[in-house]
Amino acid sequence: MGFDAVGSLALSVLGLPAEPGSLVVGQLGPATELSRPLRALVSFVVVLVIGALVLRLRRDSLDEAIDAISDSPATAVLYGVAGYVIVGIVALYGTTTLAQMSVAGGILVRLGIIIGGAFLLILTAFGFLVVGTLLTQLLRGRHPARGLLLGASLSAITWVLFSPAGSIVSSLAIAAFGIGGSARVWIHSERTVETELNGR
Repeated sequence: MGFDAVGSLALSVLGLPAEPGSLVVGQLGPATELSRPLRALVSFVVVLVIGALVLRLRRDSLDEAIDAISDSPATAVLYGVAGYVIVGIVALYGTTTLAQMSVAGGILVRLGIIIGGAFLLILTAFGFLVVGTLLTQLLRGRHPARGLLLGASLSAITWVLFSPAGSIVSSLAIAAFGIGGSARVWIHSERTVETELNGR
């Protein structure tokens, strides 16, 4: 089943018009038309820019993410995938709700896809930053700046070695490990002190 069929099926299930060349596919089109070196360069730059912003604005988030992975590395990928699924469901639900409430539904769907895609890019770039920094920690101690370069290079390599679909899957798998620790902490954050005491 191709991307067109999957996109049309998803929109049909959500009660939206399933037109040929669906909106989701339209967003993926430009990326798949680039050559492998260009895709790698774009990926490198995106991870580098977003990672630099994280280091500048939220450095503590990186340290917390690495510490959270260290607590349970075996489950990091599973929790990372769960985090992606939760974000995807929330974005999809919000987009379809806005589309059904407004006469400008098509515009809102496109806007929702763009915002959701941007958030997924930020998550993925953060995941590569975490993985790159974790690798530097294993070698010579934690160096976030070097980790950022290593993570960006790793993201570029996936786009050089694989097809677009393979690159997306491998990138998400690596990034899922990177965000897995933070996702695990967030998912279990509902267990407050009060619920823990009541559980006893």
